[in-house]
Amino acid sequence: MKAGIVVDDWKLPVFRERLTAAGFTYTDAGGLTHNTTVLTVVTDDVSRLGDVVKECQRECNRQRNKS
Repeated sequence: MKAGIVVDDWKLPVFRERLTAAGFTYTDAGGLTHNTTVLTVVTDDVSRLGDVVKECQRECNRQRNKS
């Protein structure tokens, strides 16, 4: 299955780092709107991918709250 994740550009470093660390391979599919990027991930484990995406979002929220 191919999953698309739309990410605000400022969140990209977190998503790229965590997806790679979790063993996922992703492709940058370009921008959907201004200041966003679509990452596509091919996986059979959508549940695990969802868990990684949730953790990415939590880390991004922590970073935003620090500023």
